[in-house]
Amino acid sequence: MTQPLISFFAIVKNEKQHLTRCLTSVRPYVDEMIVVDTGSNDETPEIARQQDAKVFDFPWCDDFAAARNYAISQASGKWILTLDADEELIVNSATFRETLDSDPEVLVYSVDLLNVGEEDSQVGGKFQRIFRNIPDIRYQGRLHEKLVYQGEKIRDNRRVYLDSLKILHYGYLDPNFTQQKAINRNIPILEKMREEEGLNLENLYCLASMCAEFGYPEKSQLYYQELFERLLPYVLEGNKPDEFLRVPTMLHFFASKAFQQEDYETARILCQHGLEWCPDFPPLNYLAGEILLHLGFPLGSIAYFQNCLKLGEEESYYKKEPFDVNFCKIYPAYQLGIAYLTLERLSEARIAFEKVTDWEPNHSQARAHLEKLNN
Repeated sequence: MTQPLISFFAIVKNEKQHLTRCLTSVRPYVDEMIVVDTGSNDETPEIARQQDAKVFDFPWCDDFAAARNYAISQASGKWILTLDADEELIVNSATFRETLDSDPEVLVYSVDLLNVGEEDSQVGGKFQRIFRNIPDIRYQGRLHEKLVYQGEKIRDNRRVYLDSLKILHYGYLDPNFTQQKAINRNIPILEKMREEEGLNLENLYCLASMCAEFGYPEKSQLYYQELFERLLPYVLEGNKPDEFLRVPTMLHFFASKAFQQEDYETARILCQHGLEWCPDFPPLNYLAGEILLHLGFPLGSIAYFQNCLKLGEEESYYKKEPFDVNFCKIYPAYQLGIAYLTLERLSEARIAFEKVTDWEPNHSQARAHLEKLNN
């Protein structure tokens, strides 16, 4: 019997609201669908069976990697595609099936994931969602689990971006559900991991961020301080962390906080090393320019704002983590206008402000500057 090309799996619990949309989106493109239920008490398993999915039960043990690896063990395809129940597959070209076997060196394909409601503002964020079904590839990590090959991170030459697919994520449309999931599941799991084995930088950042967002300010401050103390030696020694996912975002976060607190030296150092490690991350470029402009160096700031705009125009920005697209559009264009105004380069200021209003016609500050310039 010929081996199926693609198996699909999803890990679910009480997902009757989303599961039909998810399975309907993948069904035409895969050869089998597997749903691993971790304890639903609603109609989730019945919905899965109605969509011709194979349903398996897995006792929940606060370990997403364990659940996902169990799902892999049920799959028979050469390749595995996985989505969460609150996600939808968008296929730009059905020929992606032929693409999968085109390079024997590729182990994993990454695709874009966009949060519904933020499609026009979010860029970046690549997620490894298609991978070879071989014993050497498995998940590690109880939460924010990652694929590994022979126990190691899957390196760049073994993973490829696939532009024929993207994933829409609906989960953040219900703030109450998001809050309950964070409070009742994610924060407790991460805190338990922190006590028992320690957290990597990404998970510690996520824990601090969730505590800040969902009403635990004292815990959040504690975790952010721990994260900063772990990041600082890398910055001071100039050594790029091996676990780099979300590090540019973390450095931008801490540099922004330092800038707000008028600790300009800390903000400058964080931006400097962040840009050495990730020169094409627009938020860090923007902040570096903003710091220089604020400190009275408009000429020095211009290069950073122009680089933001160039990264956006060429779409050559760092794509591995998401950020607000306005960091390479409206924000630097406006500050570029301010820098040119300060230098009394009025025609260049006008061009910069016109760019802002091209993107956002009702931008009141840019329009006010244009009115003055035109008069």
